Amino acid sequence: MNSSLRWASVALLMLSTACSFHSTATHWNGLRDADGKPVFVKTTTNIGLNLLVILPFLGNTSIDSMLDETTEVIANEGGDRVRVIQSSSENYWYGSPPVTYVVTPIVTEVAVEYEPSAEEIAKVMSEQTEFASRQNKRREQDNSHVVPDRR
Repeated sequence: MNSSLRWASVALLMLSTACSFHSTATHWNGLRDADGKPVFVKTTTNIGLNLLVILPFLGNTSIDSMLDETTEVIANEGGDRVRVIQSSSENYWYGSPPVTYVVTPIVTEVAVEYEPSAEEIAKVMSEQTEFASRQNKRREQDNSHVVPDRR
C-alpha cells in the first residue's frame, strides 16, 4: 500500500470515530411518573478520541456538551421538564497499550428523563397502534402452507 493511501485511510478512520448515538425509551406499559404524566427517557452516547490520554482530539465528550446536545434534541421535539438520570464517561487508555496511550478512545453516555410534548406522544401512540395492527394481521393470516401434514 502506498504511503498517501495509508495516510488517507488513517485520516478517514479517525474522522469517522467522533459520533453520537441517540435512543429513546417510549414503552412504559401505560405507567406514568409521580405527577401522573407520561415520561420518555433519551440516552445519548458520544464516542471520541483523546491524545495522550487526557487531551481532547476528536469528538466533544464532556458531560456539559452531552447535556447541551441531548436537551437540544429534546427541545426540538417539544419536550419539557428534563431530569438527568445517569451520566458516565469511560476513558479506555488500557484497551490496547501502547497505541491507546497515544490515541485514547472515550465513550460518554447521558440518560435524561423528560416529559414529551403532546405531538410526540400522539406520534408514538400511532406507531404503537400501527405496529399492533400489523402484528394482529400477521397472527390472523392462514399459515396452513407452512404447517406440515400429520403422517
